[in-house]
Amino acid sequence: MNTIQVFVLWAVILSSVFFGVLSFFNLSTIEWIVSDAILGSVLYLSYLLIASFGSNKFKQVLQK
Repeated sequence: MNTIQVFVLWAVILSSVFFGVLSFFNLSTIEWIVSDAILGSVLYLSYLLIASFGSNKFKQVLQK
């Protein structure tokens, strides 16, 4: 598996676990929006870390 596939798989697993855990709690709409924003921020920051420290092949794919 290349870096892009690992990142996408990791993001899907993390999102599934995050929303699975949140579904056990009775959250209001505002709380869901805040938790979704937090998850989005975490995924975006991890994307930036992988892009900045990843291999040159990964960086070339991002530039296309």
